[in-house]
Amino acid sequence: MKLMKRIYARADERGVALPFVALMLTLLIGMTALAVDLGWLYLNGSRVQRGADAAALAGVVHLPHNISGVNENVIGGANANGWSVGELNGDDSVGTGPDIARWQPLSDNRLQVELEARVPTFFMRVFGMNEVTITRRATAEYIKPVPMGSPSACFGVGAFAANMSGNQSLTNQGLQHCQAYAMNFWAAINGPRTAKEHGDPYAVACIRANSSGCTAGSNSDYRENGYYYGLEVPSGKSSITVKVFDGGFYPRSSGQTETGDLLGLAYSNTSAGPRTEYRVFAPDDTPLDPTDNTSLVPGCSRGWDPVSGSSSNRNRWDDICTINNPQPGIYVLNVRTTGTGGGNNSYSIGVTSSPNTAPHVRTYAINNMSIFTNSTSGVATVYLAEVGTFHAGKTLQLGFYDPGENCGGVAGCTGASDVHAWVTVRQPNDDIPTCTWTARHDDGTPGDSGSGSCHIQSTLHGVPQFNAQWLNATINIPSGYTCTSDCFWKMNLDMDDSQDRTTWAARVIGNPVRLVPNESATP
Repeated sequence: MKLMKRIYARADERGVALPFVALMLTLLIGMTALAVDLGWLYLNGSRVQRGADAAALAGVVHLPHNISGVNENVIGGANANGWSVGELNGDDSVGTGPDIARWQPLSDNRLQVELEARVPTFFMRVFGMNEVTITRRATAEYIKPVPMGSPSACFGVGAFAANMSGNQSLTNQGLQHCQAYAMNFWAAINGPRTAKEHGDPYAVACIRANSSGCTAGSNSDYRENGYYYGLEVPSGKSSITVKVFDGGFYPRSSGQTETGDLLGLAYSNTSAGPRTEYRVFAPDDTPLDPTDNTSLVPGCSRGWDPVSGSSSNRNRWDDICTINNPQPGIYVLNVRTTGTGGGNNSYSIGVTSSPNTAPHVRTYAINNMSIFTNSTSGVATVYLAEVGTFHAGKTLQLGFYDPGENCGGVAGCTGASDVHAWVTVRQPNDDIPTCTWTARHDDGTPGDSGSGSCHIQSTLHGVPQFNAQWLNATINIPSGYTCTSDCFWKMNLDMDDSQDRTTWAARVIGNPVRLVPNESATP
């Protein structure tokens, strides 16, 4: 009987496990379905982030003034990554899709984009969730050109221009805010028929020349449009006025305390000199390349023919033009010489604005600066290039053409055993960085080279070491590099008689457009 009871009891328990198995299978299938949907949503979250990243990187280059360009590229960047933007900043866009994009400028070179996409689900539809909205943000910035030569609204204001009295003083010209920045040099450009070895590799058409033409072949580095300056205009300005001091070519004798427009740099048997032209171009969408700015601001072109002797424009500030309601961004001032004249024209640039309060317009050389340090005894400190903290870990490349020639009163700059000169690069904290350097002659053949402290002797016993040569220095910016309000690297010209006609170049190797951490604010 006991055996029969046990048999009947087992028979009653048959099928009891089936509900548990069914329940477990349901849970397993549900968890699998949830895992599939979560994986799908995670994947699409990454895709939305890539779309936001692409939209920010594509749109930021059009800041600050080209709003239509930002709109077009934000949509294009998102759509190129598989989305279809149908609404941008609250307005219907050209796209037909359900996705939404928003953007806002955080500064004149930083853009924040928010992309909102609707992602369909699979198994979660059972629970009434047919789609999930995913939102991601990205912030991008473009690196402006490396400013050279000046942190102020003036460029190349030598001591003579800085100390002019009367109506031509910086204060009466509205440029009193430039007085805090000692330039120790003039902006300069040579005429097309000047010998290249006199310090200007780009504005001269010949290796050597006279009044009849080139005597030693054409200059392969010659560029017709000379040099470019950035006039960086902040928002809130109702007008700006571009000025130039001593804009024409008016020859002086060597050593005069004025700008030092010198005829003898090319040939001395003619009074011909270069015509100097100043042209202002409107901002465009490629701030790193000033050569493609083609929109000449109406009324912003002026030139001076050479004058032998006195001139009404000599030793005075003249207006190039006034621009009303300027766009925030980087206007480009192009300075070039034309004609068949030779010689060196030195000048200064200044920009006033209304209201004439901080932040002021910034005026600096782009890519290259051609200068003349005039009658500064001892060590002349010159602003070289602004290297912000965001360049940490990158490579700074510097070029100096025909630098640090110390004549010391000796004809031909040779023969004085006690005449020496050095060029020294200094960081904002005054430290001398480590660099490797090489020299290159005009014909392309290599010169001297070295490495170590960027303190390089440029004249040895009266003999210039880099006459008609490029001295190229490479500096690895430390990954921990920082700077505060003053990020300008400087150049010390240690010379007995700091008259030097030279041209410098600077660039930072690295991606000019990059993603940066998002700020807390949302568009």
